Amino acid sequence: MHDKKRIIAVVALFAFMTAGIAAAILREKNTPGKRQDPLPPAADGKGPVVVYYFHGHQRCAGCLRTEKMLQEVTAEAFAEEMKSGLVAFRAINVEDLANVDLVERFSVTARHPVIADEADGPGGPWKELSRVPGDKGALRQALEALVRPMLAKRHGGV
Repeated sequence: MHDKKRIIAVVALFAFMTAGIAAAILREKNTPGKRQDPLPPAADGKGPVVVYYFHGHQRCAGCLRTEKMLQEVTAEAFAEEMKSGLVAFRAINVEDLANVDLVERFSVTARHPVIADEADGPGGPWKELSRVPGDKGALRQALEALVRPMLAKRHGGV
């Protein structure tokens, strides 16, 4: 009698696990991609310089802090440029199938900032921020060193 109970318990557990896996697959399959709205043209009629932050589904406190700091510094350092559409910030989930084109374009996995000049649309020049400084001042310097030259090219500069 004891063996029958054990077999029933194992079968019930297996059925429960199978149902959970099936539900997760269906939920993922039926969830539309979280593609962000297209970037509107900047004041100069071209695409913006985009500060991308790539991340995965699982997000640790450090990843969330890095994204928040990157977004805040971008907004502070380029307030006027963001207002006019010359600069934009986008957080992109690399595990979302809707973002596969960006993931392939920049060959990223996760926790990776990339700055791309979208003046002539996707496919323009881009640079990666290989190391994210831990303080806002250093991050601002690093971002400005990458973004300002891209903006200057639009105005006949560098």
